[in-house]
Amino acid sequence: MHSTHRRLACAATVLISASASAQELLAVDATNDRIMLLSAVDGSLLNASFINLASGGGTPPGLPIQAISSGTGEIWVSDQHADVIHRWSSDGSTHLGEFGTSRDNIRGIHLDFGRLWVCNAGTANDSFGDALKEYDLSFNLIAAHPYSGSPFGIASLNGELIVTDITNDRLVRVDPATGSELGVLHDSDGISGVDFPGQLNKTQAGNLVTVGLVTPAGIFEYSPAGVQLNYFAAPTSGGPASPQGVHELLDGNFVVGAGNGLWLYNRAAGTWWTIVAGIDVNFISPRSGFVAPPSAYCTAGTSTNGCVPTLSAATNPSASGASACVLSVAAVEGQKQGLVFYGLDNTGFSPLPWSATSTSFLCVKSPTQLTVPHSSGGTNGACDGAFSVDWNAFLLAFPTALGAPFAPGDKLFAQAWYRDPPAPETTNLSNGLELTFVP
Repeated sequence: MHSTHRRLACAATVLISASASAQELLAVDATNDRIMLLSAVDGSLLNASFINLASGGGTPPGLPIQAISSGTGEIWVSDQHADVIHRWSSDGSTHLGEFGTSRDNIRGIHLDFGRLWVCNAGTANDSFGDALKEYDLSFNLIAAHPYSGSPFGIASLNGELIVTDITNDRLVRVDPATGSELGVLHDSDGISGVDFPGQLNKTQAGNLVTVGLVTPAGIFEYSPAGVQLNYFAAPTSGGPASPQGVHELLDGNFVVGAGNGLWLYNRAAGTWWTIVAGIDVNFISPRSGFVAPPSAYCTAGTSTNGCVPTLSAATNPSASGASACVLSVAAVEGQKQGLVFYGLDNTGFSPLPWSATSTSFLCVKSPTQLTVPHSSGGTNGACDGAFSVDWNAFLLAFPTALGAPFAPGDKLFAQAWYRDPPAPETTNLSNGLELTFVP
């Protein structure tokens, strides 16, 4: 590479990129059998009918409780009365089916530790009664773990599962390796403390938050040690009635699902505001599993022989290496050396001319990481050259590459470089490609 851009060759410093926060929430409207889409920043309503559950075919919706993103292109919706989990595409447009054997009276669902966890309370359909049911991500039942109370909501905390118990008004610790109970994180008296704890979620500070469905109704916040930190009371009028869902917004306030609507609680002011009135809203969860497919951006340069190479990928990279991702360069000059380089964060970056007279643009913000050089093959002087990068193989060979280890939601901004001796600066560049890591 030329000296002006020699920084590409020496940007090997590892930079750990923070996972992008989900900017949207899925709120379940049980009155109208729909999933609403909310802003995760301020709770504003983005789409009142993001998913119309009744339009999907299959088992009709009965009492939808929670919608979660699978991280693999689907949204899963638990249904307490239909005893199934409805499957929808991540953009909310297509019903993909359902799964529903050996379940009865299901409530909250949760994805972590490579498993789907389902709160089950009924005994019909060979469903084991009060149990935390463990499935692999192909919906095969691994185990039904007996639960000492009645499980309702579930979240992860410090390598454990925390499950709300509406019978004994507790937050119970569960070992995800064995499904056995490890003890009680918080034991409420159900009088001054939470009674009938509903959905459970983590806050940005790493605390746990739930809601009490009955008096004392409102929002309860606990430290990771189970110490109650805050109680934000729901007023007897002008506030949520029978709250059951809660999620902290990125602005620090809370959005609450209740039997009389969707509500916003302003933590600083101590006030409640209606977002949507007159509907029964259950759990509220991040749409974090929505991942856009790889997307081309920035214009490729034209080579000396009129080639306009393209960088593409059929799938996003997997943070765990569970699925393949190949970065493919096509229509590049034949018999030339080339490589793919990448960066992690293009925030505030505008493409830069590769040189004053070049048709190429640098589309990736520094710092950057080079992958392994390849020959394009093909015919000298023709545009039939090509090369590719197997992303999983690259990380296996270079485990300390820029950004590693990656997490779901992390970004990758990639571009191909190749030699073109007659061109300005003797090199040219492809388009840019934006990718997002999936689990």
